[in-house]
Amino acid sequence: MRSISKFLLAMLVGLAGVLAAVTPAAAAGTPQSLGGLDIGAYCRSIGFTGATLTGSTAYDWHCVAADGGLGDLTFEAACRWAYSTGEAVDRIGDFRDPASVSCWRVTSTVVQPDFTNYCTTTGHSAAALLGDTAYDWRCVSYTRAGPTYYDVDVLAVCTYTVGTAATVERFNNYYDPSTWQCRV
Repeated sequence: MRSISKFLLAMLVGLAGVLAAVTPAAAAGTPQSLGGLDIGAYCRSIGFTGATLTGSTAYDWHCVAADGGLGDLTFEAACRWAYSTGEAVDRIGDFRDPASVSCWRVTSTVVQPDFTNYCTTTGHSAAALLGDTAYDWRCVSYTRAGPTYYDVDVLAVCTYTVGTAATVERFNNYYDPSTWQCRV
């Protein structure tokens, strides 16, 4: 009886070791949501007294100095500090929602989303950039009546471009529509 118990215990320990070894390797190429940010804690870690929100967008977060002065912060650096990994990047879910900043573990692979091919593959005529922000991409269909514009799901564009659902869409600069990235 004792040898059977030892055998079963050894099997369980061995199985746990195999699962521990396989799981990180399998997840290595898959983006992983790490969670949100404590921006105040990050600001304190780099010598400020805290953080403040001075407006209504994600870019309105600032670190606050002891004298009340404001300092800029980098969400990517904050994510890397918060989760102790150089593989962390920030993702702003909605630029107009300052609470929508999250952190993701990704590989170093950066792929530009192919808006044009995505739009034509989904039955539209082309991709169109209708402004100067990351949110201004549209698919366009041309007819005799004129152009009709359709919203673009950038995650769908990234899935199409990369060829896998294991991707995270993020912009590097909201005010530069060419900075969209598909991260794997």
